[in-house]
Amino acid sequence: MSKAGASVAEGRASARKRRVTLPAALWRLVAVQTLMNGSHFMAMPLLAVFCSEVLKLPVVAVGSVLAVYFIAARVMPVVVAPLVDRFGLWPAVTTGLMLRGAGFLGLYLAAGQRDAVLMAAALGLGTAIYEAGAYGVIGAQAQAERERLIVTNAQGLNLGCVFGPLAGAGLAMIDIALPLLLSGLLFLALACGTLLERAEVLRAHRPQAVRDSLGSVLGDKPFLVLCLALVPWWALFAQLFAAFPIEATARGGSASWAGSVLVVNGAIGFLVLFVVPALIRYLGTLGLLFAAAAVGGLAIASVGFTPGLWPLLVLVGLFSAAEIAILAAAEILVGRHAGGRAVATFFAVFNMSWGVGGAIGGAVGPWIASMPTGGAAWAALGASALLTLAGFALYLWMRPVALEDG
Repeated sequence: MSKAGASVAEGRASARKRRVTLPAALWRLVAVQTLMNGSHFMAMPLLAVFCSEVLKLPVVAVGSVLAVYFIAARVMPVVVAPLVDRFGLWPAVTTGLMLRGAGFLGLYLAAGQRDAVLMAAALGLGTAIYEAGAYGVIGAQAQAERERLIVTNAQGLNLGCVFGPLAGAGLAMIDIALPLLLSGLLFLALACGTLLERAEVLRAHRPQAVRDSLGSVLGDKPFLVLCLALVPWWALFAQLFAAFPIEATARGGSASWAGSVLVVNGAIGFLVLFVVPALIRYLGTLGLLFAAAAVGGLAIASVGFTPGLWPLLVLVGLFSAAEIAILAAAEILVGRHAGGRAVATFFAVFNMSWGVGGAIGGAVGPWIASMPTGGAAWAALGASALLTLAGFALYLWMRPVALEDG
């Protein structure tokens, strides 16, 4: 290698080692994200129980409430995000928080199925608008800050996944409706805080026509392949809310063990994110995706052959480490594809792939957990990670050189 080449290589290595400092306004965004996720998970896991026990809704009606929420939260972003790219990112954050607060408060005050369905729709729409704005702000940052922010943001979300369910479980012992009330009030308080925010780094916005936003995303074929490749993985991710809690309940002999899955997931995810930047430097972003998908698939496939509650939670922890690594690495790639344009729409399509995979996994998971021949069923489920690995290979072949690590 020439001296010039060595100097360039050393410069790159030195740049990678330098720690990116986030401005205070972006730390405030992380704080909002943390409290938002804690508030969400304080109430959301109890929604089905609330509808059944407090509102006395039949099983089909409870299912309709949840279905309306998930459809609004995971399908509407594709409709909402181009409008957010056009009219503003930070106003969408405030609007989304207000709708989510109104949704939880409305559910707390609901008198029957119609009220619950309407409030679930408001809650889901608020989620769609909020995420389009928040991830649009994240994606609009310069690359170095954006990639540091993605990892830090994921840590905040995982922290919320830990304290939110614990707070909800404690409050539910007093009154099952109390978490919904407090969650609604917290969302409205957060909305008021974001309304007062004036930092340019959060409010800066480059308007983009709706047609241009959609054209940028649909014209990026490698990005669409990445999203499709992740659909089977999101089906595995859904087992944190579907098959894993059922399996933990069966092995622990009590429904209280179902919440342990989410606590383990949040705690492990928070800790693993400290080493994700180093793993990306060592393996590369796409290399980390390959490794994590293989580890996660193996963890799922091993569940049926590993008896006992504590070994199950170890596998949950292993899967959680893989899951959070894939989430962080994938969001970094989404940010690179967006490159500061149509950021809300890019992240909305990415989240839609998550919604599609999650819906498939949510439907299959309870069936897998109830199978008498559990070993084969879990192994087949874990093997679906091979589809994601094949998709990653196709993406590697198609990916533009400009998106590589360096």
